[in-house]
Amino acid sequence: MKTTAERIFSARFIVPQLCVIAFIALAVSPPAKADVTAFGQEISIPRNTVNGTVVARHYMTPQEVCGGSSCRVTQVFAYPDGGGSSSNSTVLTTNVSGISTRLLINGRAYGSSYPGETFTRPIEVQLLGDGRENKGGSLAGVHGSPYYYTISTVGGFAFRIYLKGTITPIDGTCSVPSQTVTLPKTLIQRLERVGSTAGTKSFQIQINNCPKGYNRVGYTLDPIGGVIVNSPGVLPLAGGSTASGIKIRVENAQGTPATMATSITLDGYRKAEGGSFVIPMQASYIRTDTVAKPGTVKGAMTVFMDYR
Repeated sequence: MKTTAERIFSARFIVPQLCVIAFIALAVSPPAKADVTAFGQEISIPRNTVNGTVVARHYMTPQEVCGGSSCRVTQVFAYPDGGGSSSNSTVLTTNVSGISTRLLINGRAYGSSYPGETFTRPIEVQLLGDGRENKGGSLAGVHGSPYYYTISTVGGFAFRIYLKGTITPIDGTCSVPSQTVTLPKTLIQRLERVGSTAGTKSFQIQINNCPKGYNRVGYTLDPIGGVIVNSPGVLPLAGGSTASGIKIRVENAQGTPATMATSITLDGYRKAEGGSFVIPMQASYIRTDTVAKPGTVKGAMTVFMDYR
């Protein structure tokens, strides 16, 4: 008597309406010791960006900062609104209402201080929502000094970081309805070895009512339970699963494992038009262990939208 196993893939695609993840493509930074201009372009973001949401990032490598593979920062001065008195606050307001900035070295935020911090990975400057009304405008400084940070490093290198660019608030964001996708029942014998797949089911991620005005709209697939290392597209087992050694793999329409935890440009979105879109995808069972037990398989992921 053949044994069958019912496996249900329950994927809920949820977009927190205020969640924004923005990545900014930037020009090549100046050589070591030169002052740095961060951003310097139009940045379109939702008007209702929540407090603390990062909307743009700029990176400076050790080579750009001090001309080597590592640098040691000896001193940081931070200037709210791009001028005037320095502050030891790790989050500085900008002259654009609703937007603040933050400087990170080795992932740690710094205001005016003496870090004594050696870094080999890039320094990061962020723009983030700060809870004030987002009125938009050009990033600039006050008091005729439009720089927000000065950094000194061992070797006598010192430079200023200027913030430039135009912030454009957009009313509204895209919406993504939740959905449940049910895979067909599949015989465990069809998953005879690790890596075998079966029970493919096609589905679509629907992205609706994207407003006009954004320079780019992207989406990120985020497995609930975290990304499984060396298992592209595979979702961790969700609560209620009774099977073992078998999981769900999410794939694009051609059957290639989906890219997880990385922002992907929404094809078809046009700044002057906006609109609604569908992303064709599919999901399959996949054998993940040498020992497998029949039962119910569940997995889930969240779709995060980001705007620029």
